[in-house]
This record gives sequence, C-alpha cells and structure tokens, in this order.
Amino acid sequence: MVGRDRELARVMLLLDDALTGGGRLVLCTGEAGIGKTRLAEEVAALAAARGVPVAWARAADAGSMPPYGLWQLVLDESAVRAGGDDPSGVGLWSRVFGDVGRPALADGADSGSEQRFAMFAEVRRRLAQAAKPNGLLLVLDDLQWADEASAVLLADVARQLRGTPILVLATYRESAASGDMSGGLLPRLSADADTERVDLGGLPAGAVGDMLLAAGLPASADEADQMHSETEGNPFLVRELARTLAEQRRGGPGPGPGPRPGPGPVPERVAEATAHRLAQLSDPARALVQTAAVAGNNFSAGVVAAILDVPVLALLGPLDECRAAGFLVAGDRPGDHRFSHALVRSAVAARLSATEQRRLHAAAADAIEALYEGQLDLHLAEVARHRVEASLPGDRTGAVAACAAAAEVAAQSLAFEEAVRLYRQALSVGEGEIGENDSSRLELALAEALHRSGDLPGSQQTAAGVGRRAERRRDRGLLARTALVMEATGVPEWDGEICRICEQALAGEDLPDGLRARVSSRYAQALVYRGEYDRAGQVSREAMAVAESAGDPVALVDAIQARQLACCAPDGVAERAVLASQMLAAADAAGSAWLELWGRLWRIDTLFETGQLRSVRRELADLEGCVERLPGPLARLHFLENSATLAQATGRFTEAARLAWEAFKVFSDMGHPVAFGSCSVILGQAGLHIGFDRSGLIELWDQIPAHLRVDDVDTTRGVATIFPALTLALIRLHQGDRAAAEAAYAQAGPVRSWTPIPALRMAAWAHGLAVAIRLGRMEDIEFLAARFEPFRGQHVANGAGPGVYMGPVELPLGQAAAALGQLDPAVEDLRTAASICDTNGARGYAVQARVELAAALTRRQAPGDRDQALAALAAAAREAGQLGMVPFTEWIGQLQAQLTASSAGDSPSQAGDSPLSPRELEVARLVGQGLTNKQIGQKLYVSERTAENHVQHILTKLGLRNRSQIAAWASGGSGGSGEHGANRR
Repeated sequence: MVGRDRELARVMLLLDDALTGGGRLVLCTGEAGIGKTRLAEEVAALAAARGVPVAWARAADAGSMPPYGLWQLVLDESAVRAGGDDPSGVGLWSRVFGDVGRPALADGADSGSEQRFAMFAEVRRRLAQAAKPNGLLLVLDDLQWADEASAVLLADVARQLRGTPILVLATYRESAASGDMSGGLLPRLSADADTERVDLGGLPAGAVGDMLLAAGLPASADEADQMHSETEGNPFLVRELARTLAEQRRGGPGPGPGPRPGPGPVPERVAEATAHRLAQLSDPARALVQTAAVAGNNFSAGVVAAILDVPVLALLGPLDECRAAGFLVAGDRPGDHRFSHALVRSAVAARLSATEQRRLHAAAADAIEALYEGQLDLHLAEVARHRVEASLPGDRTGAVAACAAAAEVAAQSLAFEEAVRLYRQALSVGEGEIGENDSSRLELALAEALHRSGDLPGSQQTAAGVGRRAERRRDRGLLARTALVMEATGVPEWDGEICRICEQALAGEDLPDGLRARVSSRYAQALVYRGEYDRAGQVSREAMAVAESAGDPVALVDAIQARQLACCAPDGVAERAVLASQMLAAADAAGSAWLELWGRLWRIDTLFETGQLRSVRRELADLEGCVERLPGPLARLHFLENSATLAQATGRFTEAARLAWEAFKVFSDMGHPVAFGSCSVILGQAGLHIGFDRSGLIELWDQIPAHLRVDDVDTTRGVATIFPALTLALIRLHQGDRAAAEAAYAQAGPVRSWTPIPALRMAAWAHGLAVAIRLGRMEDIEFLAARFEPFRGQHVANGAGPGVYMGPVELPLGQAAAALGQLDPAVEDLRTAASICDTNGARGYAVQARVELAAALTRRQAPGDRDQALAALAAAAREAGQLGMVPFTEWIGQLQAQLTASSAGDSPSQAGDSPLSPRELEVARLVGQGLTNKQIGQKLYVSERTAENHVQHILTKLGLRNRSQIAAWASGGSGGSGEHGANRR
C-alpha cells in the first residue's frame, strides 16, 4: 500500500483511543477503486498483529442481501463467536434474529418494535462481549450496498459506542451511481458525535510512480504525471492500466499493438482491457465469469453451476483459471467467490447484451429457488432482484410477487426499512400491470411498514391515498382495511382523516362483526385524540359489544384497548379496573406476555388512583415476572417507572431518583424523545418534598438540549407542553427568581385554556395548583380546586401510564382552601389527607398534609388550634427527619417558633421592630383578608402596580414566598399553606 501513510496513522490513533474506552465509528469514504478496502485490510492486519480481535463483514450486491444480512456476517465471524457465550456458533444467528418470531396480530405494532429493540440490544451485548479483554475491530466493507435494516442497526450500534473498546471501520462508496441501499445513511452517521470520517482522494503523482515501479514499468516524473493525469490517482485504475502496459512491454496479450494510447476516458479503456483479458480465457472460464457477473459480486459456485447446468465439480478448473487471470478471489465463506473488484464485475457484465443479461437473471432466480427450496426466506431479496432484472413490460407479475414475498419476510423479520424498499419496488415494477386491488394491498402493506420504520408522514400519505380511492369506489371492505393501518397521532388533520374513513367503512351493514369491531375501536381511539370524549365513549362501548358477540379474540383485544383509552379520565377508574382483568384474561387465552404487560400496567394505574400503594407493591412483583418474559427495553422501562413512582409515593426518595435515572438511561438508549419529561416528572415530585437540587431535577434540566428547552417552545399547543412550563416555574421559584417563574407559568397559557387529555387531568391540575399557590394566583387556585372537587376519595395519579402520584385529592383541596383563606374546610381536608396517607403508607404526603394542617390551624387560631398544630408538627418532624425532607424540616421549625412566640404574646405583626413600613403593614393586613392587588389598590387609592410592588417588598423583607404566607404572618403566624414549605431557602 502506497500513499496512505497519513490516513493509516490517523485510523490507528483512533483504534488506540477506542481500546481505552473511546469507541467510535470511522467512515472511510471515496469513489470506486480509491483504496478504501485496501486501507481497511492494512488496519486489520496491524490490529491483529497487536492481538486485537478483528471481525470482517462485506456487503455485496445492492438489493440482494437478506434482512440484517450484514450483521449475520458479523455474528458469524469467529472473533464475535469466540468472545460470546456460544463459542461453537451453533444457533448464534437464530437466537439473535431467528427467534424473533412473527408477532401475534393482537400484540400490535408496538410488540414488533419491542422485539426489534431487544434484537439490537442483543447485538450490542455480543459485540461488547467479543471486545473483552483486548478490544475489537469491526470492519464493514462496501457499506453502500448493505440492506436498509443493517444500516439502521449500524446507526444504533454507532450511537452507543462511546465508552466501549470497539472501533467500527466502515468503507462507503460515496457516489450517486453506487447503488446506495442505506437511505441517506452517510449524513446520519456523519452527524453523530462519535463518528469520524476519513475521506480518500486520488494518490499523489509520486505514489503513482511507486505503483508503476511495482508493476515493472518506467516511472520517470513525466510518466508518473501522465498516468496521474489519466487516472486522477485512482489506485485501481492505475493498476489496471499498468497491468495492460506491462503486458504490452512483455509482448504478451494486450488491447492491441502500437504505441501507448494517449489520454482518454479511463473507465472505457479499462473495460476494453478487461474485454481483451476475457477473450484470453477458455470457453468454460469465460462462461463462468460472465454468468457470475450477473449472479452477483459475491456468488455461490453452486448457484453458478445450476445456471450453467453443469456439476459444481466441473467448475473447479474454470474457477482456478479465473482466479489466475485476476478476475476472481476467494469469497468470505467456504464455497463462495467474489470478483477482485466491483469495477471488474461491472466491466464483464457490460459486455453482455441486454437479452443475455435478462436470460441469466431469470436462470439465476430459478437456480436459487431450486437450490434453497424449503429454506428460501434468506434468499428472497436476491430472487426478487433477479426477477426484476429479468422482467419485460407486459410480463412483470412474477417480479411483483417476488418483491412482495421478500417484503413480507423482511417485515416479519423486523427489517421494516427493507420491507419499505421492497414494497416500493413491487409497486414500481408493477405499475400499470397489476390490478387496483393488488396495488391497494401492497400500498397498505407499505404504509404499515413505513409506520413501523418511524416514517409517520410517509405512512399517512400512503394510507390516505388508498383511503381516497376506496371512498370513490365506495369499497367499505378496503376502507376498513385502510382504517386499521392508520394510527391516531394527536395531529387534528390526520385524526380527522381517520374518523372520516372509519365512518364511511361503518356506514353499511356488510362488514363482518370482527372487522366492524376493530374499525370501531380505531374510530374510538381517533375520537379520543380529537378531544371528542363523549362520542369516543359511545363508539368504544359499541366496539366492545360487537367484539364480545363476534367471539374474535383479536377484535376483543382491540376493543378493550380502545375502551381503556376512552375511559381513562379520573371518573373511569372503576371500569378500567374491570378492563385490566379482561385484558389479563385475553393474555392468558392467547399466551401473550405482551398483552399481559398491558393488563398489569392498567391495574397498577387504578391502584395508584385509588391509593392502594401496598397492592401496587404486590402487583409490581407480578409485573416483574412478566417483564422477564418479554424482549426489549419498553417492558423494563414501564417496570422502572412504576417502581420509581411507588418509591416516591412512599417516601423512598433516594430509591425513586435512582430508578428514575435508570429509566432515563433506558429511554435514552432507545432514542426516545420523552426521556427528559418522564424522568423530570418523578424527580420533580420528589423535589417538592426534599428540594429540587437534592432530587436531581436541577441536574437533569441542566442536561436538556437547547432545542428542547421550554423557553423556546410554544407551550400553548397541548398538554404535553404544559408540564415543562410548570416544572420550570417551580424550579425558578426554588431559585428565588419570581419574575422568571411568572414568565414560565405564562407559557403554559391561561389555566382555563388547558385541555389535558383525560388520563393526565389530575397531574396537570396538581402541578398547576402548586405553581398558582406560590404565585398567589387566586382565580387560578379557585378554578383548579373546583376541578378536584368531584373526585374526593381518589388520589392524584395518571389514568394511563406511570410517573405521577401526589397523594389523596383532599390534599390539594386543603391546600387550595387554605390559600383562598377558607380555613375551616382547609383544616378538615388536610386532616383527612393526613389520615389517608397514614393508612396507605404515603409517608412524604403524610408529612406534607400535617405541616399544611399546622399552618392552617396557626392562621385560624380557634380554641385548641395551637395545641393541635404543635402536635401535628411534632409528628411531622419525626417523619421529615427520617425521610430527609429538609425543606419541610425547616418549615416545621419556623412554625414551631412562631407558635411559641404567639403563645408569649409576641406576634411578629404587632412587634415594634417590624421591618415593614406602616403602609406595608396595611397592605399585609389586606392580603390577609384575601384581597387581590387590584382590590388593594382600590381600597388604598393607589394603582394595581403600586399595590403589587408593596406586596413584593413585603415578601422580600419578611423572606416569604407567597401571599398565603403574608396572610399567615399578618394574622399572627408565619409559614404558608399550599406551597408545601418545599424549596424554601
């Protein structure tokens, strides 16, 4: 190898860094023949000499590799097998990919995604195992020809290489004509922080001269410059022309006598030289190499023998002859061969007529089907390629069928991107030659594959096109099948399209009951996302009735899921408990751990909503057993989130934070967009009790990427954006920045405009109330309290999904009443809340309820209130100290001191050394009467702004946080109700 010292040194430095834990992907790019593979070979040799295991996998023939074919080669490499827990390699591939199985229809698309996550995680685990103890160099050659699914898996592996002793060196032909199967892989990988690029250009003239000398040719500066000019320093082209010139000088075979040709189109001259060398072969060898050029860059001798209709042994001599002539080299597997370079294969194939190429492609497809009969799945993509190349206008139904068969296997193998490519190829090849029904069937399959691959816009556009055609034809059966492919997303326009398709499909009476139930279920789901909850409730009940009468287990599962979504509001908790039991029964009948997962999660939701925390603990044990039977991270993620929620609910704050961070890592490894939000909601709730810095919320928010920061987001467009704004407001209050807290609260929009989905109503109201109380927003407090009123006896939790438990509903009701100056109902509700928390084990919320109760009693000052307040504080102090609730411990001390001072007749508001001016004392008394800033201004004949300034001065001078504390101070106490005393400094 000449002229690549700098590039070689750079890659070796990256390997050194990888071996110390700086794993990364190196993309070696350049045009055909530029020396990418040669550089990789040199790196591999040097790594092996140093004792680093090397695994090598080469993609070949765009469109011919089976799903995840590149990674099948990786896992079959001895370096990976030897480092794993199956050194023999027996069953290695099947355990990673082959055992994926076909997801049960009732399990839905999510289960397929979960299996794919599990598969990706297993590949990463095996690579990590192979890298012990000496590291690993993984070479992926000709990446531009890899199947789409292999490219996606590579992106997943590359994203998590940091911290591993693994260097992945991938060669990639950067050319529009290279047959790139990777769907824009290069830009995606290049943008990754752990990806390095090594771009190879032409060799300098000096290196070209060295290559001429190696070929036994004169290499003067002029001759080297001329060759460099003709080839632009491309090593392959230099070698091919040098070989031709060397043969001429020896008087051997060459393209023709006479002086050396002048400059011209080099690829054409290489093709001419290749043709001349081909002519020197014997007839059997020439037939072999021409047939192989159509069979593929990598080919099996058995397939070529079948195409030529000769025994495999008859090819041994011709194979030797082709290798000696420089056309072929040994393949990566026993019995396989490959061309010495893809350009050589292209030059050979270019000499064949179009008719001959089609004949050979058809023969290749027949040979593969015959040779692999009974085990054809891994070769269907290759068959499809040959059928497409062999097809002629008017006779392409066979090619369409081949593409569709390969696409179906790709989808079943969780290679969704490859399925997309093949379905599109089927539609393209069959355009104008297949009927509308077949076309619609393929398009719906394409839409489903697009959805599973993550291309939601593409899926929606494809399905909508089929739906519109079905509408014009009034084909209710096709409308129904289209509806089942369409997934509700929360985008109003799209969900409206789903509703219209479903309504038309259901307009007649000709749908079978099972199909009608499934379409009704999809309709109900879309209605929920559109906010049409009453209609969704009606349609989901109808779907349940039809599914139960139809006796269709798949339809029943769909109906149960739709009904659960439709009644996930706080008033649907009793019915959802029944639905959870029905889902568990369906899971048992189907033998589906995936369905069991959802049944158990729904049951846990209802237990949180009814405050049965001890039952949640028992249910989590059953859930863990279910999780162990499921692949992928999602089931594990749900277990972690529910476990973290229970830990937070029962005052185990350190454990809650640990589990929340563990779930955050699982989310991040999945590349899931809600990773920050999910972790934030648990750390935020813990922070309300132990402080946001101690819970880890501040640390988490410091990690949020700039483009996700709530400061730059329109937070008025849905409930999902309300929570970040409210959390940010609480953080700013914790940091003492009231103005920033006001701004963050404003980003959530007017409280009356909030439209949380039913499952998240309680959580939205509770978080909003926590901010409104601390900011003294009396109208908002009153509005939010009214929302909670119908749900006395329940607990603040989500109706679908973990992450939220904020105590019994009586706790926010008591806080709100205290903040509004309604002290009698506040005391009653807070006493009830404390008693409920004692019973169900919500220790942190029991502390909060007692401290809030003590603050309300201090303000009320009825006979016996002082003693009751002191007793509540004494009980709370013991628990707060044990649980590490530092903000509450501080608040308890302040309240105890104030109660003692009040007992001695030393009310702060009456003391002669009050820090407030007479006007400020007057404003404080009016705040204590519950007046707003506007009312205070009217009372004192000043502007609302001046009144607001007085209130702010009072807060600053007294070190208080909100108006409720001012009211308590003015009435002879201090502290405050509603802000939980949390985050005080």
